[in-house]
Order: sequence, then C-alpha cells, then structure tokens
Amino acid sequence: MDMASVLTQMGILVFIMAVGFLCTKIGVTGPEFTRSGSKVVLNVLLVFTILDSVTSAEIELSLADVGVDILVFFVMVFICSLLGWLGAKLMRAKGDRAGIAIFSVAFTNTVFVGFPIIESVYGAEGILIATLSNVPFNLLVYTLGVVMLNGSAKGMSVKNAISAPLVATVAAVAWFLTGWKLPDAVVKCFDIIGGGTVPMSMLVVGASLGSISVREALSDWRVYVVSLLRLIAAPLLTWLVLGLFVRDGLLMGVSVILAACPTAMIATALAIRAGKDEAYASQCVFVSTVLSAVTMPLMIWLLL
Repeated sequence: MDMASVLTQMGILVFIMAVGFLCTKIGVTGPEFTRSGSKVVLNVLLVFTILDSVTSAEIELSLADVGVDILVFFVMVFICSLLGWLGAKLMRAKGDRAGIAIFSVAFTNTVFVGFPIIESVYGAEGILIATLSNVPFNLLVYTLGVVMLNGSAKGMSVKNAISAPLVATVAAVAWFLTGWKLPDAVVKCFDIIGGGTVPMSMLVVGASLGSISVREALSDWRVYVVSLLRLIAAPLLTWLVLGLFVRDGLLMGVSVILAACPTAMIATALAIRAGKDEAYASQCVFVSTVLSAVTMPLMIWLLL
C-alpha cells in the first residue's frame, strides 16, 4: 500500500477540517451551518457518492457476497461495542458517561472520515464495499446505540434507522446486481455531485469542532482513554478477530479502516436527545477526531 498517498490524503482532510474549524472561530459559520451542512452531506452528497461507486466500481459481487459483507460489518460493530463496555468498566465510568463511553467506542464516523480515506486507498471498489456498512450502522445506532446511552430500550426506534444513505445503499446494490449500465451523462452527474462529499464532510466536522471548548475537551483523562480504545484498540481487535475468517483483502481493509475512525458525530446529537451529558459526548468526538489524523495512517501502515 502506498503510504505516501494515505498521508497526503490525511493531510488534505486535516487541512479542510482546519478551515472549517477556523470558520467557526471567526464567526463565518455557526451551529446552523453544522446542522444544515450535515443534512446536505447525509441526504444529498453521500447518496450520489454511493450511486457513483456502483457505476464506477469494477468488481463482481453476488447476493451472497453482499450478505457476507454486511454480516462482517455487524460483527465489527459488536466487537467495538464489547470493547467499549470493557473500557467503561475499567474506567469505572458512572451514570451518563458510562453509556456515552460505550457508544463512543462502538460507533465510528464512517461517512465523514472513513469514506474519504477508503476512497483514497481503494477507489470506487472500496466505497462500494464501505456503503454496505450503512446497513448495520443505521440499524444498530438507533437501537443498540440508544440502549447504550439511555441504559434501557426507551427511545429506541427502528423507524429512525431508515435514512437516505440506507435507502441509497439498498437501491444501489440492487442495481449493481442487475449488471445494467447507466448512460455516461448520468454517471458523470453522479461523479460531479458525489465529489462534493469529501470537502463538505470535513468542513462540517471542522465547524462542529470549532464550537467546542478546546481547553475543556483536553482536560479529562477519560476522554483520552475512550479515544485510544476507539482509534487503536478497536482496529487492532477487529483485525485480529476478522482475520480468523475473512479472506477477502478488500473487505478486511475496509473493515479495519472503518474500525479505526473517530467517534461518530451523531453521539452528541443522540446524547442531547436523550438528555445526557452532551458536553462529554462532544469531547469524545473532538479528541478522537483530532488524534485520528495521526492514528489512522499508523493503523493502516501496521495492519494493511
């Protein structure tokens, strides 16, 4: 694997994220941009990225392959969830922070950080495989994830799992399996619109981090423990467990990269909705995202 290209890509992502961070600090953007920008990424740009991956990928997938890949991603989330639970126990996290710590290790920022890295490493083929992770992520984050945060099944909703990326994933995979080709003009449209996913994603991440108190985020040692579990222990454990039965190098690579991503940004939104400690959730997102600029290239270099 060409690590120079990975480091270059990470540098580009960090630079765009820094621009978003600065925009918030100087007042160019605010909370409304973060909210509306994330909706644009999830409901528009990511949908076209998924569709573009289907029209550009040059690999063969059967329905059985799709099922196996989705199962592997379910296993990955459960591995990370178990790790988060053990970490919360070892840290003796109490109350709201226990559930947030578990959630922060279990669910990763696949769309805003993982997909851009996967695209730079594996191209459209990698994105096609990565999009399948939308199925377990959406189904589990609004069910198992809500249970983690609330400590009970209160607020759990499978209906909320039905999102634009999930619908696009199902439609795109179904189209891919037919083997039919779209007109070049349509493919070009998908490529142009989908090309906005990476810069817009990182601007949103940076703008979101810009609204957090850096001093407060860096003051709690437990946040660093959660981040190290998320960024180092999770991909290592995923690599070890999946290595026992996954023989597809592309699937393994995509899984490890997704497992090495920082905490999902949705952690803060769900914590707010559940009336939990949203400041702590934001700290976990902030610290893990910043540290991922170093840890993700390291994990890719060591494991892939």
